[in-house]
Amino acid sequence: MNERAKKERTKKRIEDAALALFKEKGFSRTTVQEITRAANVAKGTFFNYFPTKDSIMQSLANDLLETVLPFLEQPHFKQRTLSVRLHAYLQFILKDYDQDPALTIEMWNHVLKKQTLLLTHWEKLLTHAKERGEFTSCASVETWKHIIHGLISHGMKTFTTEPTKARLLENVMTLVETALDAITEQRGHSLMKKLVILGGGYGGMRIIQRLLPDELPEDVEIILIDRLPYHCLKTEYYALAAGTAADHHLRVSFPEDARISIKYGTIQSVDLSGKTVELEDGSSVSYDKLVIGLGCEDKYHNVPGAEEFTNSIQTMDATRKTYEAINNVRPNGIVSIVGGGLSGVELASELRESRPDLTIKLFDRGEIILSMFPLKLSTYVQNWFIDHGVDVINKSNITRVEKGFIYNHDEAIESDAIIWTAGVQPVEVVRNLDVEKDPQGRVVLAPQHFLPTDDDVFVVGDCASLPHAPSAQLAEGQAEQIVTILKKQWNGESLPEELPQIKLKGVLGSLGKKHGFGLMGERTLLGRVPRVLKSGVLWMYKYHSGA
Repeated sequence: MNERAKKERTKKRIEDAALALFKEKGFSRTTVQEITRAANVAKGTFFNYFPTKDSIMQSLANDLLETVLPFLEQPHFKQRTLSVRLHAYLQFILKDYDQDPALTIEMWNHVLKKQTLLLTHWEKLLTHAKERGEFTSCASVETWKHIIHGLISHGMKTFTTEPTKARLLENVMTLVETALDAITEQRGHSLMKKLVILGGGYGGMRIIQRLLPDELPEDVEIILIDRLPYHCLKTEYYALAAGTAADHHLRVSFPEDARISIKYGTIQSVDLSGKTVELEDGSSVSYDKLVIGLGCEDKYHNVPGAEEFTNSIQTMDATRKTYEAINNVRPNGIVSIVGGGLSGVELASELRESRPDLTIKLFDRGEIILSMFPLKLSTYVQNWFIDHGVDVINKSNITRVEKGFIYNHDEAIESDAIIWTAGVQPVEVVRNLDVEKDPQGRVVLAPQHFLPTDDDVFVVGDCASLPHAPSAQLAEGQAEQIVTILKKQWNGESLPEELPQIKLKGVLGSLGKKHGFGLMGERTLLGRVPRVLKSGVLWMYKYHSGA
């Protein structure tokens, strides 16, 4: 090894040791002595490379800046708008923000000290955008590089308390884009086509994953609108409610790419004629293509008091409240679960293991639990509940609910907490759409999954009228086909008159942590094997989603 290579290797070892300590202890609490010990070098050697601890951060910041422009030169970024490329730039610089916000901001502060290099970067990005005709000819690159620098610096300092990188970037880019309005040509008619996805559920998530990084056309950007900054594993809400899974275990980060922007908010309505989505805060988002994947909410079947006095596991927020309600139930209290479908069964079994002191009552309208499945499977589950002391009330009919009481065939049953899992319906935004719907209120679609009257509007997941019962698996299968249709539309290709039937692999359910049940094709699975399979499927999903 020559002398130069040896020095580079020693320098890298010191930087790596310092960075690990900064992450573990924080920049200010890390000493030079700790760094030299971790890097296994003498103090004299350290000072040969870095006069101060601060100079290490400056070196790391410089390395970051040296690699960010090559990152933006990748083919899928090269022809994107300035806004997208600036977003990608900041996303690269802040890549570790969600894991270590304090250290990331400390790094940014050192990046700012390299002002000359930053200004060179803004100049390159602005020059490229001007050559592509994004700006008016009178716009001065020299002036605007300083404006961009000032706005980004101010935004980064102002919004550093944001809990997630996505929120921080959204706020900073709002500042930048507002300023760019002044020099952008034909701002009212954007060069980019907008694919707007409503809801980051299983269907919306799969569409994004399939389009990024390589399948999204250069002139298309994705806008995801959701209330939360992460995808939620709704199929596992029962475990959160029962207290056997932590909140953060049910989150998956949305894909990170400069071509996708996330807007947080609650959707008020969809204007199909005006091609806009209206939000509760009064803002609106226009679209060229729209995917509605807003999921479902509880259906109370006009039972008096059900909506007011029961808890839910349909949303992350509602499930957190349900966990709190169950957690606060007195020792040896009574929890009633209305609905003997998959959600009710999994919640009841998980709760039995989580709170063995509770009396758990599961109200089911059928003659046997899970009556939509083969009798062998239903009998196994019903017997599991009997063996584990869960009261299954078959042939039930909940006539009303009051605070602390549930009425089965008008007979009052005292309950400390009541959870409703007895049916779902599309969310109100979809129910209010003036389009054709099936008897369950789900949107009737063309074979290509768009509205029969509008091939720019797709519906995926629980709100779509499909020949199968709603499920995460079905939403993902439908999403795969929607991506196929979108790509053909963007390429100007003819669309298939029919699409292959979506193949479902089966159903897997849990009975606590050690037992389960499943239906794979015609084969019924009972006992430990389906429970292990379900855990494996969940692990694979999170792994492939980058969790």
